Amino acid sequence: MQNVYMRLARHLEYLIMGYPYSEELIDLLKEMFSPAEAQVALAIPNNLAPLEVVGIDTILSRTDLPESSIVDSLASLSSRSMIYTAPMEDGTQGYALLQVGYGIPQTFFWGGQADDRAKRMAKLVLNYFSVPTTGKVYGGASTKTYKYSPASLTIEVPMQGVMPNEQIGPIVEAATKIAVAHCPCRMSAKMLGRTDCPHSLEVCIKYDELAQFVIDRGLAREISKQEAYHILTNCEKEGLVHMVDNAQGQIKHTCNCCGHYCWNVGIIRRRKIPRDQLMAVYFIRETELDECIGCGNCAEICPVDAVKMIDDRPQVDPNWCIGCGVCAVSCPAEIISIKRRLNDQAPDSFADLHQRIKTEKGLK
Repeated sequence: MQNVYMRLARHLEYLIMGYPYSEELIDLLKEMFSPAEAQVALAIPNNLAPLEVVGIDTILSRTDLPESSIVDSLASLSSRSMIYTAPMEDGTQGYALLQVGYGIPQTFFWGGQADDRAKRMAKLVLNYFSVPTTGKVYGGASTKTYKYSPASLTIEVPMQGVMPNEQIGPIVEAATKIAVAHCPCRMSAKMLGRTDCPHSLEVCIKYDELAQFVIDRGLAREISKQEAYHILTNCEKEGLVHMVDNAQGQIKHTCNCCGHYCWNVGIIRRRKIPRDQLMAVYFIRETELDECIGCGNCAEICPVDAVKMIDDRPQVDPNWCIGCGVCAVSCPAEIISIKRRLNDQAPDSFADLHQRIKTEKGLK
């Protein structure tokens, strides 16, 4: 039995957004898959991009397990949201392994459930997704998986060199379907007894095929663009950071992250992983200090603790500022703007993003 989980762990390690191998991963996989299901998961290709699926014929061709066993295991895994499912071009059901950031560990918490199993998974996820593990997941390629989209819905923040496709409004407008789920980071922290984060929970927004998946699996509810804007506006007022796929188009989600427990902003706030090793940070804050009234709002709200008040003036650490713009939302003097710090452009599309990462990681 142990051998099948070890083989599955090695199989998952070579996904584009793969699972770094550790003993803690074995414990997590045992909770996710029965031995029979693990055998079937081994037959699902690990060279697919996130949200790319294959039909059952492909899975059948990769194993000598009985077809009835495969069908039963796929149905069980799908019903528990342990694999990703979406229609193929011919209308038949397609299947894929959940990749880190695109279902793992989120499917345990997106639905907002706080039952015994969710609490058990929260402990296993915490044990596995340590800071070193997170660093391995997101540090294996020069192209970063995610970026920040500057706050701009609550007030009109001056932006220098920020393209329309890098702003949250056009991302929402481009979506054909939208869903909202619970923040998996804050949900899991809450279940582990960490209650010091005051931020909203139902703010994790998904688009298009990822939205359809979480709706179909009962992990989220469908919302209109108007409600999406309402949620995103409130997130900006709370000081939450818009994190999106590092692509110019085909964005699949907007996480709204805090500095308390969210895997990216929190890690940067605690200075566990250098900002540029973890995320694509295209922007940085600029301040008209001569007009500053010294209120300190920006230092208080900064999610990564990159602003200090010195002699009643904000001093910004350029090595840790993520250019999220939430400080501008809280500034009564309106003296904060966002400017481009990197001339690089994000990959053209979601597919291009993950092809780049796949190439840079040397995956087949």
